[in-house]
Amino acid sequence: MEITFVASIQGHQVERVREIAAQLRTQRPDLKVVVVEGDAAKALLLKNKLNFGPAILVDGRVEYVGVPRWRFLVERLAQVAQGLVNPRTAAPPAPPTPPAKPAAPTVGPAPPPTAPPKPGPAAGATPSESTSA
Repeated sequence: MEITFVASIQGHQVERVREIAAQLRTQRPDLKVVVVEGDAAKALLLKNKLNFGPAILVDGRVEYVGVPRWRFLVERLAQVAQGLVNPRTAAPPAPPTPPAKPAAPTVGPAPPPTAPPKPGPAAGATPSESTSA
């Protein structure tokens, strides 16, 4: 798991970011902890559609904008390690969609169109009435 601390481009809380990154390195040596500052931080913030920092990325995804409390960070890292979504930002699960009905199979060619009826004797008239005038 890679944790990237992106420093503020305005110098806001830079020491706090460095302090938490150092603390995380000592307590969790199994994690890759990176601190990004300067122009690289500006590019990384813009890539993630953020105008200001600091921010914390976990495996390339923004988890925090700002510097969270130590306990929140440790709890979230444990959730990510278990594969859980962030309960604060996760959308509610979508309702299950019913399976789509399959289209009715067509067998053979379509039937030919029917021709309109031909004009003939008036309805209800017998053939002898129509010819006897």
